[in-house]
Amino acid sequence: MSIPTEQTEKTANSEPQANMASFRHVLKNRNFLLLWIAQLISLTILNAANFGLIVLVNRPPNGAFMAGLAIIAFTLPAIPFSAIAGAIVDRIDKRLVLWVSNLLRMVTMLLMFVSVLIDRSNVWSLFGLMFLTSLIGQFFIPAEGASIPLLVGERELMPALSLFNISMTLSQAIGFLVLGSVVAKLFPPFSFALAHRTFHVESTDMLFVIVGVLYIVCVGLILAIPKQAFSEDHIHKHHHKHETDNAYSAGTQALHTLWRDMVTGWKIVRADRLLFFSVIQLSLVGVLMQLIGELAGTFVQQVLNRPPEDMSIILTPAAVGLVGASVLMTRFVEKVGRMRLTVIGFISLAIGFILLPGLEWLGHFINPAHGTQSLGILFGVILVLFALGVAMACVNIPTQTLMQERAPESGRARVLSLQFMIYSAGTIPVLLFAGAFTTLIGFTPLIFIVSASLLIFCWWGVHYIKGADAQKVNVVAEEEQKRENRESQADIDTHEDAG
Repeated sequence: MSIPTEQTEKTANSEPQANMASFRHVLKNRNFLLLWIAQLISLTILNAANFGLIVLVNRPPNGAFMAGLAIIAFTLPAIPFSAIAGAIVDRIDKRLVLWVSNLLRMVTMLLMFVSVLIDRSNVWSLFGLMFLTSLIGQFFIPAEGASIPLLVGERELMPALSLFNISMTLSQAIGFLVLGSVVAKLFPPFSFALAHRTFHVESTDMLFVIVGVLYIVCVGLILAIPKQAFSEDHIHKHHHKHETDNAYSAGTQALHTLWRDMVTGWKIVRADRLLFFSVIQLSLVGVLMQLIGELAGTFVQQVLNRPPEDMSIILTPAAVGLVGASVLMTRFVEKVGRMRLTVIGFISLAIGFILLPGLEWLGHFINPAHGTQSLGILFGVILVLFALGVAMACVNIPTQTLMQERAPESGRARVLSLQFMIYSAGTIPVLLFAGAFTTLIGFTPLIFIVSASLLIFCWWGVHYIKGADAQKVNVVAEEEQKRENRESQADIDTHEDAG
């Protein structure tokens, strides 16, 4: 199978150094630094809280299915409410939205801790509180994004936005894959008596308390930014009539705008094969990452014979591989090429997933008494998971870059919005199917289905990109033919005039 390469690979050795210099410059801006730290902390602890919820509900016999419901409760609010929240935030004081949303999420985290203490078996109240937490976050995200241009100058805007995008990726890896596991290990279980009743606190329960305390830290960081730094006088002068819009009209308009932007974004994406390919591939990678989070607890219990709290055994190596490869991705792309690197990444993902149940079989074959609990097999699992993290970065980073480059500047926001909607909408049925399939049929057959699906998508992508190259050649040939026709017609006109 031949692997296509993109014709126009952009390589600039001085670009990483220039980016680092820009990052150092923008981080000297005190107000931006406070906002950036607040964003990094809030997103990290939100993902850590999601990890804690998955651990709590991931118990046999329906662990994978309940973990899928937990992730859905975490991601579902983004589908209907993100655009509405953005339109409402445009008409509210950004600083107020930022610190109040963090304060409210602190309350929901503490309520989750209380809910676990009262009745650990009542997972539906936890799902509801996580849904509410994510819903509040839909107001925090656009308020934060709209605040960046207010706190930095025009020259600092691009590196500032780049830093925020980097921290979003890091927050997922650190929060969901690392912080949750670390906190669960630091606090041993304990009990306390209150009002003639004894309450038992598990290690994971303390995660919600820590997250609540860190949300208070975020509130302090936002309040440390002067109110005048968020001034929007220059905006109000040009948009005074919009100040009277109420939240209801803003939300209604947002729904109409969302639908219009989705239709326009779809037309933009379908007009460019490479852009369409990058949008679909990036959405698939996002769904795959959520699927890993759903199945991690089941893998730890069924394959490694450990409690779900030990998900760090598989998530931490994957996180290290993902973050480490992301840092070095510029060099990888220069040597291999973006399109070839994504194909290699997908094939590696498929092989890596198949190796996981293969290592389980090998462990039972070599050492039936200990199986995958033997040190050698466990080390092999860690290496495979590290490789999976690297492969994920090989697909994710080049695809994000390709989508940003291919999307027209005037419609880039619509393309990004469409990609997020496709990813969010695709996550729900995949997680529900995976949870039900694992519960009814088993974990290993699902892994083979996932691996086969990745290879099929890779095969489709290779042929689809070839079509894109052919489309590009045809367009160039048509333009060349038109140019030759114009030159020929000009020569004829010149001869006629001379005659």
